[in-house]
Amino acid sequence: MAKQFQKPIIFLNKQILDNTAVIKLFYWDNKAVTTRIVSQDRIFYSQILKAHYVLDNAKNMLFLQELFSDMANVSLKHLYRKPKISPNNIGSNNNRNRGLSKRPVLEKITLFPFIDKGRKLIGFKHAFSYKQKNEIMSAGVFSRNMDLGLWQIDANSLSLKDALAFLLSQFAIKINSSLQISNLKIRRLLLEQSYEKTPGYKSCPIEFLEFMQLNNYSQNTFVTYHNLVLRFLNSFEKKSIVQINELGVAEVDSYHKVWMQRSAPSSALINQSVNSIKLYYKACGGRDVELENVQRPKRNKNLPLIYSKREIQQIISCITNLKHKTMILLTYSAGLRVSELLNLRVEDILVDRKMVFIRRSKGRKDRYSTLADSALLMLEKYIIKEKPENYLFEGQYGGQYSSTSIRKVLHAAKRRAGVKTAGSVHTLRHSFATHLLENGTDLRYIQELLGHSSSKTTEIYTHVSTLNISKITSPGDLIDLSENPQINSKKSYF
Repeated sequence: MAKQFQKPIIFLNKQILDNTAVIKLFYWDNKAVTTRIVSQDRIFYSQILKAHYVLDNAKNMLFLQELFSDMANVSLKHLYRKPKISPNNIGSNNNRNRGLSKRPVLEKITLFPFIDKGRKLIGFKHAFSYKQKNEIMSAGVFSRNMDLGLWQIDANSLSLKDALAFLLSQFAIKINSSLQISNLKIRRLLLEQSYEKTPGYKSCPIEFLEFMQLNNYSQNTFVTYHNLVLRFLNSFEKKSIVQINELGVAEVDSYHKVWMQRSAPSSALINQSVNSIKLYYKACGGRDVELENVQRPKRNKNLPLIYSKREIQQIISCITNLKHKTMILLTYSAGLRVSELLNLRVEDILVDRKMVFIRRSKGRKDRYSTLADSALLMLEKYIIKEKPENYLFEGQYGGQYSSTSIRKVLHAAKRRAGVKTAGSVHTLRHSFATHLLENGTDLRYIQELLGHSSSKTTEIYTHVSTLNISKITSPGDLIDLSENPQINSKKSYF
């Protein structure tokens, strides 16, 4: 008699995480279970627990039981057992990339560039304790700018190294997007600050970062490839960098298979990982891994989300701050990426031609895009009021505006406007392209305005647009549901 298929079991266990009561989930490795878990916003992952968890309340207990009712059994057997129980005993998901362990969450300090009395400086705001102030004053690393209420250092690599050596032991350091750091050792230190430097920890080789810098990779690609290569290197705990540099296709395949089984990353992320590892071997291994033989998952053909014209009008209308309103309208009006918006300068707004000039966008290409009359009028008011000196949109202390801040502006505006459509600042760009297409603009012109190298990239908006779909007559409309006299003449039994 064939053995009956058994559902996987998800064990629940109450624990305390950062002084908060949580319910930990642990189970035998199961891709379907993991995929469902990572798709839920209210389920989080903890590096400390090495497992997923939810906040401990009755609503979440019910939520978990309903979430897995069709595919797994939720067991309360270990609900009140103390943390001596280890998922290793029952086959769990705790063996996740043991080579990389996160540091505890630390208080954040953001460094930004500014100029004061002709001096180029790096500053930050923070209210230190009395003890910390004494340590700072005795170390002589920072000075206090009483006029601006800032701590500051000279804008040079030596001062920045000393500052980071002092701060990183106690704080998480963020860098404002306008603070350009070319020193690769400092950039690597900042990129890897969130990881515990255990005895087996492997830092990303500086040669790889030099290769990307020399070949002019974008900031986003630089950060993404560094993180993916760092993960790859530290997954081989018992191998040195020299040994890893000798690995081949089989090991790369095995690495990605294990990753997919344990945490169900997206196919796009796995493909990015393959590309980053390929580049790593080219830069550091002195050879090309035959990646045409490496297994790649098929990409999901997801359509981009868009905001409707009404939703965009609601979002913009509820923003009262002139700078914030101008940024959101300009992003939509010209179909800009976030980085393109923040890199704009006053001279890039071509008023007479009703255009915006976009310098060195994705792919290191310049291009022009269109501007609406409403955006031009708002820009004129904004420039007269704010008088930006360098970038079109500048931060509180000068320099480039923060990408994090513009995202916060949009999400706050969406909440006030009651817009429920999921999406980000980049969704404004998708909406720009889709609305142009629905307005009858030729796809070739849209490709030019967006700066796409291939028309295939732009063609995705033909699947998002509802212009032609709305003209299709549904078969349901061909059915006559009017009352039939012959049927009505029959005797009713109800």
